[in-house]
Amino acid sequence: MLDWEPRGEHGIPYYPTPDICCEIVDWMETLHTIDDALGFCAGMSSFCLKPPYHIHNMPLLVSAATGMDIDEAGIKKIVKRSRNLHRALNVRRGMRRVDEKPPEDHWKKRFPELEQKLLDTYYRYKDWNNDGIPTKESLQALDLGYVAEDLEQRGILKNG
Repeated sequence: MLDWEPRGEHGIPYYPTPDICCEIVDWMETLHTIDDALGFCAGMSSFCLKPPYHIHNMPLLVSAATGMDIDEAGIKKIVKRSRNLHRALNVRRGMRRVDEKPPEDHWKKRFPELEQKLLDTYYRYKDWNNDGIPTKESLQALDLGYVAEDLEQRGILKNG
């Protein structure tokens, strides 16, 4: 990330790479999910350069408040479960890949091939299928097998 620079050989739109973009998006999704669940102001955690509340110390706060023994890996799993439940709900309501595109005026210059590559990479990163639906295996790994069964019964999730 230190060499993220909009000029030179790695000029936007080709840098940062799709893999790095996924890591950035996932990090922000994680922090905002935690902020929303705990009632933290994003200005005190997600957006600060040196936040007083951070994913490294939030598990201690959750453990103290709930009595649950939560560490950083545990809170990340909770976030991943939450994000997949939200996604499954949106998928049940009809959301698909075709619906995921920025507004036409979002960027001055559009790069449709890059946008599709970013979406492909993001879906793989999230363990979703090519249409943006969480896979049966990814849901089962998060103890959400009942969600996969529901999606299968509705004919939404096919062949995993």
